[in-house]
Amino acid sequence: MTKFKVLCTLALLASMPLNAALINLTGIGYATYGDFNSYSLPIGNLQLGCTTGNCPLTVKSGPGQIQDLVVVATGASGQGVNTNFAGMDNAYATPNGQGDPNFFSTGGEPDPGEVSAFSGDSSDTWDASLLSLKDFLAGEAMVFLFNNNNLNGQNEQSLAAWAQITVTNNVGGTLGIFDFTNNGGAYALISEGGGGNFLGDPGLYTSSGSGPTLGDNTSTDYVLSGGPICIDNDALPGTPVPVSCTSLDADEGPINHNLGADTAAYAIIGPELNSLLDGLFTSVSDTDLADYTMHIDLRLGCDPGFGAEGDEICSGLVSGFGKNLNNGYEQLFIATASLDTPRVPEPQALLLFALGILILVVSSRNISRVAH
Repeated sequence: MTKFKVLCTLALLASMPLNAALINLTGIGYATYGDFNSYSLPIGNLQLGCTTGNCPLTVKSGPGQIQDLVVVATGASGQGVNTNFAGMDNAYATPNGQGDPNFFSTGGEPDPGEVSAFSGDSSDTWDASLLSLKDFLAGEAMVFLFNNNNLNGQNEQSLAAWAQITVTNNVGGTLGIFDFTNNGGAYALISEGGGGNFLGDPGLYTSSGSGPTLGDNTSTDYVLSGGPICIDNDALPGTPVPVSCTSLDADEGPINHNLGADTAAYAIIGPELNSLLDGLFTSVSDTDLADYTMHIDLRLGCDPGFGAEGDEICSGLVSGFGKNLNNGYEQLFIATASLDTPRVPEPQALLLFALGILILVVSSRNISRVAH
């Protein structure tokens, strides 16, 4: 009987998925910015009823904790966190302390290099071959995770962020352009009239392919990252709704999003981007995928086009919402997430499941013969 139990255990283990997503965002509320849905991880934990330090959506992001993920940009140092897989760039270096530049752009920093040369590598974006992404994602949805590591002064917690992701093929054609953008909204928290739409539809936005429109605090493409948000737990049962902290409807908060360099504040999903990648992963051969590329143009902090670090539009002394990078060590990294849409099991997982069932059937017959 002991042998039978062992075989049962092996069969069950064989039926388990080979790859598990880092976080499960099914049913979690989000704000939509252009082509992307941004999930507040601290508010998501509250939605799940978790208030301890070890919650399902708490993503620790010290160098040792993300060294096996794909790091797009970081202020940390070390071989593990700065070196990515073959077929993609290593991590860009973001500012790493106070007094460093108050703005970071992949177009303004040296290309970080790579483990080995690959097709489509550009000098002013972070790049990855689609084959390397396919191998890393292993059938799961791609999620970007971001650390907001500013100072904690009232006007100093927030920073400005904009990104554009472009997918190109092996002959230089553009297959898709996707923007993380405030889309001309006010530079403020979503709960205070800022850009973004709560539970919005990314399909309603189409990128023009251009860079961000700077504008001013009344209208800009730069998204406000960080800052404390209050929530209403009654407006939409089961989903916390961002509201102004001065509102009588505010049930909880302010909830901090300036969580530091070792804990991610936001998870960002591009539904249309992931759909495009899924389609290419299944329709294009691996040989050709090695020559398809994803490019990330990332910009953080107060764009020099706004003004200097001490100017009101950058410091936010009056408005309360600064744009500067003022503490360094911000990070953007790529992991995997589970979403509402069920994903088809990998073929090898199905094969292992079938082998597990076969083991059970054969073992049951053998035990039946011994018993008789």
